[in-house]
Amino acid sequence: MIHIYKNFTNFPVFPGNYQLIASSEPIIAAPGDDVILPCQVNPDWNAMEKTVEWSRPDLKASGPQKRVEYVYVHRFRKMDRDMMMETYIQRTSLSEGLRHGDVSLRIHNVSLEDNGRFRCFIPNLSIEAEVLLVVDPDFVQTTTAETFTQRITPAFQNETVGTGGRSRMMLFFPIISIIIFSIVSLSSVFVCKLKKYKKFQKSPLIQA
Repeated sequence: MIHIYKNFTNFPVFPGNYQLIASSEPIIAAPGDDVILPCQVNPDWNAMEKTVEWSRPDLKASGPQKRVEYVYVHRFRKMDRDMMMETYIQRTSLSEGLRHGDVSLRIHNVSLEDNGRFRCFIPNLSIEAEVLLVVDPDFVQTTTAETFTQRITPAFQNETVGTGGRSRMMLFFPIISIIIFSIVSLSSVFVCKLKKYKKFQKSPLIQA
């Protein structure tokens, strides 16, 4: 289930065609996990040379100027460290699909301090979306995309081919049986003819 934040700007350059799509379901992880907060511009939009900001609206602005500290800032094709919270500089990165509007945020080694809402904002389009991250010490991760394939055993891989794999084998089995039977039959015929030919060669010729 996804939640769509529509673009309500009245700028003629962006007539409300772009949306920022994020998960409305919380992203749940255990301490120490790596997580991805999914966020996608729809339709595709090249964000490589644009500004993408990820922040935490639950945290109060710090410092005398009450400046917002960001979790991640992408500007001029690279990370803007000066705008980011120090605790996230070494732990965050953006998706490799920026050219196609994928602005998802990856957080490494999450902790209980990461609990809360994360907001993605794209100034060029004036659109934003929020994702809720829940870090639960009792959560057991079993279905992540990266670990799932590593846990598949060879036997389970054969099973995941599904009934389609078995059904194909069932279809090929009669054909294979017929081919083997034909080869055996032809071999038998060939052997019989060879024996007759050798026997004929050994028999004396009848003189006229």
